[in-house]
Formats: sequence, structure tokens, C-alpha cells
Amino acid sequence: MYRNAYQRGLLTIFFGGGSKPLNIWDVHVQDGYVTRFLDKDIKSMVLEIGGSNVSTSYIICPKGNKILGITMPFLIMVVKNLKKYFSFEVTILDETGTRRRFRVSNFQSSTQILPLCTVMPIGLSDGWNQIQFNLAEFCRRAYKKQYVEVQKLKINANIRLRRVYFTERLIPDDELPAEYKLYFPLSAKPKEKFVTKASNNKENKIVSEQAIKTVDIEATTRTVHRTSKTSSHSVPKTPSQHSHKESKIEIKTEAKIENKVALESDTTKPEDNGAKPDDGEKVEEKVDLTEAQEEITEEVENKEEQERKSEPVTADPEALEVEA
Repeated sequence: MYRNAYQRGLLTIFFGGGSKPLNIWDVHVQDGYVTRFLDKDIKSMVLEIGGSNVSTSYIICPKGNKILGITMPFLIMVVKNLKKYFSFEVTILDETGTRRRFRVSNFQSSTQILPLCTVMPIGLSDGWNQIQFNLAEFCRRAYKKQYVEVQKLKINANIRLRRVYFTERLIPDDELPAEYKLYFPLSAKPKEKFVTKASNNKENKIVSEQAIKTVDIEATTRTVHRTSKTSSHSVPKTPSQHSHKESKIEIKTEAKIENKVALESDTTKPEDNGAKPDDGEKVEEKVDLTEAQEEITEEVENKEEQERKSEPVTADPEALEVEA
């Protein structure tokens, strides 16, 4: 079939999601079944081969007496383990023109190399598996011959198939096309994580709101403190005018009294003739001092009354605000 075709990259001979997956396959069923349905794990169409006897229920490619003629050495099968007996068989052609078969099964315990057939075991894990079979390497090790091509492929029960293809080399998952990969639906655990994240977001919102409230409270307290400080300091400390004026008046009276006393002492100094002043003279000096003090105080009081009458009455708006 493919001997004269261009063989590079990936060559698929079965795909469960195709419109006609068994177009080039022959189906043989005895005490078994071959069905196609939607797999719940990968959400894709698959083909399941089942039966009570492994050897009587199988599919084989190609149909009739044709041969595949695929020269690519790597056989890749994407299968699901049904935890039952399962086997598949590959017929190849070596450099001597001899047909040889490799039969792989999960019920075989040891490897047996016969002249025309090699039987070997395989172990599958639970769920979906990817079987990678290097035909060239097995042909060289078992028969010390060079691999030429694949002629037939036979898949027996019990197995679930998604894709069967050949490649020139093993391709890592990063380089595989999207349609050749298995995509599993998200499980319930990531949803729980998402819920926890959402709850964490709500908690973060509540904490942020509380932090904003505390900041607002701190800001208001700071503004209150500032206003109280400014109100106390902004009002100028106006000392009482009477006390200020009284201090000035006292200084002036003391200065005038000192000046008068000095003048009178200069004028009334007795000449130093060795004679002492009488007591009557001392009494006269004291009387003169008291009279001078009375005159000065009267003048100062008159000036204060005139100033009080001339000053306009003003009210401080800041003081009113503070009282309010």
C-alpha cells in the first residue's frame, strides 16, 4: 500500500476519531465485539476490541492479501489498559527477504526467539499508555538482520485504541502535533484550589477594607490633633492691656521720682560747714517727696483715661471660633 508513497514524519494507519477508522482494516469477531464510542477520560472517540478468547477477536491491517510496505522503524500505539489479556503481532521483512513476526502480549512471562517468530512480554500501567516499538532494533538483536519494512499489523482483544502510527524517530511530546496528544479533562482538585483562591481573595478584600478604615481613622485623628494644635497656637496670646500699661506706668513713675529726688537733693544740699541739719529739715524733705509722687500718679491716671477713651473696641474672630 505505502511502498511507493512518500514516507516522512508521521504516518497514521488508525485513528479512533476519524470518519472511517477501519477503512483499511479487516475485522474478525468470534465470541467478542468491536465497538466505537466516546471515552469519558479523554473525551474522544475510541475503538474497543473485546472477547472471551484473545485469538478469535482481532483487527488486521491491511485488508486481504495486501501489504503495508512501511519502512519507518518505530511503531507507536496509544492504548488503554482494560486489565485483561491482550496481544498484538507485527509481521516484518528483513534484508534477506524473510518474513518474521514479533508477538507481544501481557500474559507472556519470558521472551522466546524462534526462527520465524519472537514472543515477548509487555507490561501496561493503569489507564492510557503509549507503546513504542523499535522494529529495526529488535530485528537486529533477535535475528542479526537489517529491517526493511512492515507488511502486516494484527491487534487482538482486549484493548481500547485511539491511534496507531509509524515514525522515523521518537518524537518528544513538545514536538508532537496537538492531534497526536492525549488531553485529559480537569479533575475536581483544581476546582477546589480555585475556590480556595476565591475565598482568599474575599478575605484579602475584607482585610484591605479594614486597613482602609484604620487608615481613615488614623487620618481623622491626625487632623483632629492638628486642628487642636493650630487652634491653640493660632490664637495669638494677647496679654491684658491693663497689665502691660500698668508695668509701663510703674517704670515711668519710678524714673520721674528718681529724677525729682536727684534735682531736689542737688538744690537742697547743705554746705559742708561742719553743721548737721536739723530734724525739722528732714521732715520737710519727706513731705516734698510724697507730694511729687502724688502729682506723678495723678498725671499718669489722667493719661490712662484719655487713652482708654481714644482706643476703639475690637473683637477677635479667632477667639470667637475657639469659644464656639
